Amino acid sequence: MLIQQGGNYGRIYRVSQRHLIAGFGFRRGIYVRLSDDDGKSWEEPIQVVEMPGGNCTNTELCVLDGRQILCFFNFRPAEGSGKAYTIGMCKSSNRGRTWSSPTILYTAAEEFKDGCWEPACIQLPDGELQVYFANENPYRTSNEQQISMLRSTDYGKTWGEMETISFRKKSRDGMPVPVVPKDGKSIYVAIEDNGLSGRFKPVIVSSRISKNGWHDGVVGGESRNRWSALADPLPAETYAGAPYLRQLVDGRFVLSYQLAPSGNMDDSRMAVSIGNDKAKRFGEPSFPFTSDSGVAQLWNSLFIKDEKTVTAVTQTTIGGKHGIWAIDGKLVD
Repeated sequence: MLIQQGGNYGRIYRVSQRHLIAGFGFRRGIYVRLSDDDGKSWEEPIQVVEMPGGNCTNTELCVLDGRQILCFFNFRPAEGSGKAYTIGMCKSSNRGRTWSSPTILYTAAEEFKDGCWEPACIQLPDGELQVYFANENPYRTSNEQQISMLRSTDYGKTWGEMETISFRKKSRDGMPVPVVPKDGKSIYVAIEDNGLSGRFKPVIVSSRISKNGWHDGVVGGESRNRWSALADPLPAETYAGAPYLRQLVDGRFVLSYQLAPSGNMDDSRMAVSIGNDKAKRFGEPSFPFTSDSGVAQLWNSLFIKDEKTVTAVTQTTIGGKHGIWAIDGKLVD
């Protein structure tokens, strides 16, 4: 199904039993579409935010309850505009039909090489919100990048100082996707890591939730709290970036990533692998979307629709139409 022609970086979340919300970038802003029939059809796009002098992208949503939804995004300024790269947030109190003015949570530099990127949020069992993002701002004299995190203990009204979560020296940890598993004891974050082989590969970094996580220090390159996600290592030249992590109803984890054996991201297909209940040993991938030569499948995500259905979401061109596409896959025992 085509969710939004011309859209990019699509994500889907459940709001209530039959209501879904899809967020995406569109026309240099952030938009959502709502569904009241479990994704069979979608209402017209609703604008969340548009900030003059640049582009808003990297949409992620956090559903707090049946009506409260937070939308996180990355503002990328136009070159020479004098504006900085930022992580922003808007709030809806009516299931995504109207949205607040944007709040800026973190400000990086004005230059692309020192920006901040790809926010994603979780809510801990005690209600604390944590927003993770890729961050080049602390490394203005190198090409390094870390995963940073912000905390809120008042449901997003205020946010604490930036904390460093993971960093591999001389490398680029990027594109974090955090998950709190059903047992509520840990935090798992899927990231792309180019420190294993020179090309991005999917990696998991983790922390116990004791004291709300990450109090054992930064997860470095050799930490026992960092591991390669895939059971069988990929060749060094293979690109496998932009991982997206979710937990299935049965407790196992499922991971998507952009797979390009050529090493060229523009050759990527969306790959989906299932791992164990510790977010380890993800196996042989399946490919939700057919491959058209020369058409990349990028910035993918997963939505757990029910105990047997996983929805794959990609940005690609199918039948001559470019945009956000989704397809339901069935789990087979």
